Amino acid sequence: MSEMNIQVDENDKVIGLRPREDFYGGKIIHRASHLLLFNSKNELLIVKRSSNKRWYPGLYAFSVSGTVKNETYNECLQREMVEEIGIDVPFKKLFTFRHFDDSVNAFATLYSAISDQEINTEEREIADVSWVTLEWLKEDIVSNPKKYTHPFLQGMKIYWEKYGVKLA
Repeated sequence: MSEMNIQVDENDKVIGLRPREDFYGGKIIHRASHLLLFNSKNELLIVKRSSNKRWYPGLYAFSVSGTVKNETYNECLQREMVEEIGIDVPFKKLFTFRHFDDSVNAFATLYSAISDQEINTEEREIADVSWVTLEWLKEDIVSNPKKYTHPFLQGMKIYWEKYGVKLA
């Protein structure tokens, strides 16, 4: 049976549940949750998505990225954190933003958390992980934007604007 995800309208109001496959192609709006995971050195965890992923295969993204099933944004993040990186830590909501391109159309809520716990990735989801400084990431995004998912680029731009860092 297909995974069911929440469909929303242009105002992020729930319409109902639809099979995950209906959301491929970016015509129908869904919800997603993403995590900025920092360690105590203020490094950010970024992950390279598995090459078998339907959305953005082989590109770098937030440490946790998940589509919302029949749950809240918070519940989605809690579930995906355990599934994708094997940790369960407190997190806080930063903001919700809209992103869309030829493959995805979603409202995404970005969260942040701090943890030095060992990361245990789900191989079907994640090909590689890296801890990077925000300065390194800012430079790499400017130099190599095609390495990153569209939601990651858009979310980081908003994050930096809200917290006082401008991209070159």
